[in-house]
Amino acid sequence: MSRAQHEAAEWAVRLRGAPTEADREAFKLWYAKPGHAEAFAVAEDDFAVSGSASRTRIEALARNEAAAQKERNAPGGFRWAVATVAAIGIAVAFAWHVGRQPDTPQIAAGPMLPGQLRLADGSTVTLMDGAWAEPQFSDTERRIRLHGGRARFDVAHDSARPFIVVAGVSETKALGTIFEVDARKTVPTVKLVRGSVEVRLGGSNKALRLAPGETAEVPSTGPRLVPAMGSPVPTSQPTTMIAANALPLGAVIDAANKANAKPIRLGDPALASLPVTGRFDVSDSASLARKLAAALELEAEEAPGAITLRRK
Repeated sequence: MSRAQHEAAEWAVRLRGAPTEADREAFKLWYAKPGHAEAFAVAEDDFAVSGSASRTRIEALARNEAAAQKERNAPGGFRWAVATVAAIGIAVAFAWHVGRQPDTPQIAAGPMLPGQLRLADGSTVTLMDGAWAEPQFSDTERRIRLHGGRARFDVAHDSARPFIVVAGVSETKALGTIFEVDARKTVPTVKLVRGSVEVRLGGSNKALRLAPGETAEVPSTGPRLVPAMGSPVPTSQPTTMIAANALPLGAVIDAANKANAKPIRLGDPALASLPVTGRFDVSDSASLARKLAAALELEAEEAPGAITLRRK
């Protein structure tokens, strides 16, 4: 195992605990170095599939390893023991999981980075609020089980294989569209952003087709529309404010592009996964682009037809 992989395993352990602001800043600096993003992605994926990888157990084992390292006068005993034991724990848990469920890899929302993944079919899943999911693709359908949290699905069109998201008792079927599923409560909700989806009570014929902008909830009695809620108090304040908590940059830009004639583009598609935190008014794309560029150390290049965010 390389040094980067050892350090990635250590960060995966630390960030699944209670990371301080200093930890977050140190992680950002470490993550920006060549090869570290790939190493951390592997460590995060391995933790996602290892439900038995207890952080408390890993740290207890690490302390024992650190004591042994100290006896051998090895420098950095505890720090590298955490990485070593964590890596062992990941490998064992991963092998156990793959041996039992080789066709159901899991993806999860990490505490530092958005849980965003491009699936083999070209669809994109963005996991939020601690969500984790199990893709189960076959030759006839693309099925994903969502557990907790929220998720946004940007589905690649494939008429031969419908895309189905299972959350609680609900099943949401789409061919090519963008929708969000909220599984934080007992009754899951589905919001359609673009395209068309069919929301169904699993194992029944009770189904509801949504139009863009509509939201449905799915209790045990079957799907039903959620009435659009207007503000009970008249206000002149803008309704285009969004509160981002490690929200992917791509999601913030999508919101801005829906509210502006001049769109914001990304010079590098990889920038879409950068985490954004703060409150932003997306009604002014030029102002938003400048704020995002300053926050993420990017540069904003404005042209007559669009604004492009790119690396410096």
